[in-house]
Amino acid sequence: MLGPSAHTDTFTRDHLPPPEQWPDFLLDGFDYPEHLNAGVELTDRLVEKGLGDHTALIGNGRRRTYKELSDWTNRLAHALVENYGLRPGNRVLIRSANNPAMVACWLAATKAGAVVVNTMPMLRSGELSQIVDKAEITLALCDTRLMDEMVACAK
Repeated sequence: MLGPSAHTDTFTRDHLPPPEQWPDFLLDGFDYPEHLNAGVELTDRLVEKGLGDHTALIGNGRRRTYKELSDWTNRLAHALVENYGLRPGNRVLIRSANNPAMVACWLAATKAGAVVVNTMPMLRSGELSQIVDKAEITLALCDTRLMDEMVACAK
């Protein structure tokens, strides 16, 4: 049922429900490659197709092109892997409001092979702790305005 995975950290696959509880996957008519990275497809691939100068994101008073978004997310993904040791399949928690930086973090973590766990800004440390423990979070990317509850969760 499942194809091969590039994840070296197999936590998510190991914790899937039994196959009889899975939804029906109706993928007839689609020609997906064996491996597909959504972060790459939504940034780098669009630049390769000539859409680099088109608007990708609008927020916080400015527009960002696909080329800018691709460069930004590649830098973040590189930092996650090289500076923080992220491995494919590790879980990365993102704590942020909906804004361009959150989108860039999601795309970057996905490009790096992470399984992203987005959280709502209103969650308190006790609720965050449950998520961190259940998902065995490896890294967290947090908006500085929301750090207090994240720091309390880490203690």
